[in-house]
Amino acid sequence: MIMLRRSSSRIEVLRCIICIALLFLTSILSPSKAGAISENDFPLAPGDTVKLDILDDDKEPMDLPVAMDGSIQAPFLGAVPIAGLTVSEALAELNRRYVAQRIFVVPKLGFSVAAYRPIFVVGDVRTPGSYPFQPQLTVQKAMGLAGGQIATDPAEDPVLARARLRGELETTEGNIIREALAYARLTAQLAERSDILPEDIPATARDYVNGPLAESVREVERRIAKADTEGFAAQKAVLSAQIAEAEQGLLLLNQLLENANETIKIGQADVERAQELRKRGINTQTDVSNVQRIMSQEEDHQLQVLTNISQARRDIGLLKSRLVEISQTRHVNALVDLQTHNVSLAAHLASHRTTEQQLVLMSSMTAEELAKNKQVVLDFTIRRGIGADAVDIPATVTSVLAPADVLVVRIRSADDATVAALPVAQP
Repeated sequence: MIMLRRSSSRIEVLRCIICIALLFLTSILSPSKAGAISENDFPLAPGDTVKLDILDDDKEPMDLPVAMDGSIQAPFLGAVPIAGLTVSEALAELNRRYVAQRIFVVPKLGFSVAAYRPIFVVGDVRTPGSYPFQPQLTVQKAMGLAGGQIATDPAEDPVLARARLRGELETTEGNIIREALAYARLTAQLAERSDILPEDIPATARDYVNGPLAESVREVERRIAKADTEGFAAQKAVLSAQIAEAEQGLLLLNQLLENANETIKIGQADVERAQELRKRGINTQTDVSNVQRIMSQEEDHQLQVLTNISQARRDIGLLKSRLVEISQTRHVNALVDLQTHNVSLAAHLASHRTTEQQLVLMSSMTAEELAKNKQVVLDFTIRRGIGADAVDIPATVTSVLAPADVLVVRIRSADDATVAALPVAQP
């Protein structure tokens, strides 16, 4: 009996050890802890839009774009640089500045991301382009947003396939022209110009902006710029005229106040004279009351004039505020649109280079080689960063994307190593 109890105890101990080990492994391998990236952990950058809510007022939350210099236009603070900060770090910086400038003693702010920079999917997908960023967005999910891979029909006629790719190139070139000239128009607008100069066009797209189509689009953009400039000038002129008229009315009210003050001085002298005559018995109490009543009416008139002056000053302040507001709104909207066209242009340029590579590759393959190209493999590359700082990261379907990433998708033959070795196009 003693031996059986000892054996049973050892079995129970082993079971406990196994359970503890399983719980430990489960906690390590749990999906919720296996490298999950919180939305608030992404550093903010130009192109993001944040939402700021001052909880002590009754105004709606404001959507503030992160400008190209990495700052936002915060209420009462002006430009506040937040690029490179996480959401919590940016909120702490705003709180610090509000307290340091004595705007709020204890700031009560709501701060979150309204929209991150979009991601871009280019290459061998059905609908290449930009898509809104989502937390935990994997390569597989991004492929789904882009409609999946393009159909790979080995029986497609090589001539038709080349014609299709040339058509895609022409479409992409048209998109590049449209986005480049829209970018140029906004650049001119921010410089307070209505004419589009050659240097307003991004350097990466200047080679594409030529020919009849480019001239046609350029003319339309010129008309848009002219209409925008004239419309804004008309708004400013109307508000300026209203301000001038209100200021003229304020001058008249001030003159009227001076007259009222002078009349009251005379009325006060009349009251004193009437009271003196009443003491001498020359006039009656009714005469004194009549003079006092007239004096009271003049004082009421003086108060009304003062009220009108106060209202006129408030009206002038509102008109001037409106004048500043339309200028600021126009400037901010232009910056947001400029950023949108810039990222869209980069996506179209990357798509154009990818299509060119496909056309060159297809042109170099014979019909027999194309017919043999039945088994295909998808290659994924994540391009992260901009310009010289961009890096190409090999990816799988489970790789997680970050804001502004460019996902390059390529289809290659399973036994063709040359396609996989092609350099990744730089946007």
